[in-house]
Amino acid sequence: MKQPVVYCLLAFLVALSALSAAASVPVVEGVSRELAVYRSAHISDVKYRLEFTVPDQKSQPVSFSETIIFNWTGDEDLQIDFQGSPAQLHQNIVVNGSTVEAVVLNEHIVIPSRYLVQGVNSVQLSGISGDKALNRREDYMYTLFVPDHARSVFPCFDQPDLKAVFDLNLNIPDGWVSISNQTSKPIPTYLFSFTAGKFSVQTATRDGRQLTALYRETDPAKVAQLPIVFDQVALSLRWMEEYTGIPYPFEHYGFVVLPGYQFGGMEHPGCIQFNDQRIFLGPEPTPDEELSRLNLIAHETAHMWFGDLVTMRWFDDVWTKEVYANFMADKIAREQFPDINHDLAFIKSHYPLAMSTDRTEGTHPIQQLLDNMNKAGLLYGNIIYHKAPIMMSKLEKEKGVDALQQGLRSYLSRYAYSNASWDDLIVELDRFNPGHSAQSFSDVWVKQKGMPVINSNRMSDLVRVRQSDPYGRNLVWKQGFDFGYVDENGRFCQQHIYMNDRDCLLYVGYNDGLFVNSNAEGYGQFKLRNEDISRMSEAWKTMADNDLTRYAAVINLYENFHLGRITAKELTTVLLEFLTHEKNELIASTTCSYISDLMACLESKERAATEQRLFELVQQHPLQSVRQTLLRQLSLRAVSPEVVNEMYEIWNKQSATYLNPRDYMRMAYHLAIMQPDRWQHILDVQRSRLNNEDQRREFDFISRACNPDAQVQQHLFNELLQAENRRIEPWARDMLALLNDPTREPFSNRYITTGLDILPEIQRTGDIFFPGYWLTGLLSGHHSDEAKALVEQWIELHPDLEPALMNKLKENAYWILRL
Repeated sequence: MKQPVVYCLLAFLVALSALSAAASVPVVEGVSRELAVYRSAHISDVKYRLEFTVPDQKSQPVSFSETIIFNWTGDEDLQIDFQGSPAQLHQNIVVNGSTVEAVVLNEHIVIPSRYLVQGVNSVQLSGISGDKALNRREDYMYTLFVPDHARSVFPCFDQPDLKAVFDLNLNIPDGWVSISNQTSKPIPTYLFSFTAGKFSVQTATRDGRQLTALYRETDPAKVAQLPIVFDQVALSLRWMEEYTGIPYPFEHYGFVVLPGYQFGGMEHPGCIQFNDQRIFLGPEPTPDEELSRLNLIAHETAHMWFGDLVTMRWFDDVWTKEVYANFMADKIAREQFPDINHDLAFIKSHYPLAMSTDRTEGTHPIQQLLDNMNKAGLLYGNIIYHKAPIMMSKLEKEKGVDALQQGLRSYLSRYAYSNASWDDLIVELDRFNPGHSAQSFSDVWVKQKGMPVINSNRMSDLVRVRQSDPYGRNLVWKQGFDFGYVDENGRFCQQHIYMNDRDCLLYVGYNDGLFVNSNAEGYGQFKLRNEDISRMSEAWKTMADNDLTRYAAVINLYENFHLGRITAKELTTVLLEFLTHEKNELIASTTCSYISDLMACLESKERAATEQRLFELVQQHPLQSVRQTLLRQLSLRAVSPEVVNEMYEIWNKQSATYLNPRDYMRMAYHLAIMQPDRWQHILDVQRSRLNNEDQRREFDFISRACNPDAQVQQHLFNELLQAENRRIEPWARDMLALLNDPTREPFSNRYITTGLDILPEIQRTGDIFFPGYWLTGLLSGHHSDEAKALVEQWIELHPDLEPALMNKLKENAYWILRL
């Protein structure tokens, strides 16, 4: 029988002392940059031979057996990353045929240098995998190792620039199927993955290539959408091959559609993972939802080149793979949806979300510093997913479309199946059209935080445009955008301005007023004069034929609310007028979102009137997507008794055919909170409508937060403080949000301090997006002075909090802190 490795205290202390004295690279928790740089210089040609045994009972652990083969040129002890305890290793380790007593120290298995040879080495290990990244359910599981969770499942070199070839054998229960990305091509540990369980399987052939899908959805109407998904995969592959000049870099293309998945998708080559809500749409999806699905598919497909074929050297450049995946996805969408105004779609997709972070005290540069992989998850957010594509679109204009494509092709060819940094890419880009320096552009847009504040002043026939740096660094964000005006003949004209300095002069001659940033391409906060605000407030009728200018008016007015130039009440009135007349679904979507944000800032009578007007638009607006969006918003946010009663009637009769079962489920949560006298009846009826076991599990977990009993609510919050109760992160997020529903203030204010105290543990135990999810659920429902005081006090008492984590807090606390 295999025995666990056991240490007495004295032996452990002796080993610790010896290792500390011998190693020049400290043995610290996580994967430090110092360790990664040393290993990258001395380890190469890595191969993993892995075997996992998955029992049919979730309560039983998954076990692993592996051999790591690698070339070694170092002279120090070898650190293999392993997040488990010594007891999780079954036996002593075999290194090059010799048995070695395992020393597990600070999340590393340390192999003394005397057992290693210059050249090829092998290390054999076996043990019990931790559950952290296995995402186990009763009858399926999937691994998710990004950014550094592979080491929680098997010992490995868990850093992106030690790519390896994986040979995998899975032992799974009878009746289960599996998919993995076992490949002859080298990939980093964060991209290695496998999924196993009770799934349906469908295959399709497109362009001579077989595509494979695994899914758990049982609704035939939703499953019938898979041919569309296969078509969009094929389109994305064709487009990427043509743009890059490089064939699909891996042997197979498969994907898994997962319920309760914590991301939108993850780009494991050969076995991409997708969130089921993003792939299987309702019976009448909005244009936003259809475009979002294609963008997701194209995004993950683009990663096969950007991120998988060429991988960042270190996770401080994780944004490089994300920026190109998003940038390429936007280009691919132009082919799939040719009738959409894609300039508008790009601006809508990225500008509001990027600015929602960039205007806060929690903003940060696109490229961030990283000293240890255990903090890599904090790098993700709106800046890398949305500001970075904006930067790329401006860099493409700076370099030229052809020069950018040539530079990217050169970059992919030079670093294929290897690693590169952003600075490596800049060198490649500047080989083409060198007169327009990508380096100087990058120094501001990529390496510095924030966005400019832009003012314009009329001086006779000239307009003086000045950008200022809100952080006092005198930075200049190079970019171009348009100024619109009405000439002496009554025609609307636009004149382009390129700002490569802090001040620019624009000649406009005779004009009847100005439309600042009239093509909406300018990134920053355009501080409007009173006459500009009045003019833009009328854009819904004066610019009825110019979509970009109307969108510019909406986004500029909204940013001037944040600058204090227009009140929430005034802006809500303006946006309701816009929405009433808007015929462009993309503009209407953003307008709906902004109105939803502003509602929490209104006095109770103003809010009730706004909710009533929005419900009228639910019934009357000519665009179904607007009716659908507004009804979804009201079903989650309405507080006036009249509108809540209307929501109940719609839910009770299921009379809105364009809502899907998940919409009705979320509506039930809100109604149960708003109508506590019949909360149990609402939940019982809603549960009886669910015909999918995965949906029932989710509902049973989350709906408990609708209980009106304050003691039950406190108990549920206390449960969420335990990591085992947060394993399905979207469920934990949704429960936390219900416990912090705006109607539950001031009682729910008691959760704030404790919920913030646990932030470091949330970051340590959760996946990459969960710190943001946790903070959203904890804080977004609070709008009181007491809540603001609690958050401010907590920030003041924790000056030593990890800076990236503090940024997450300040970003998510923005609406509270601005009270």
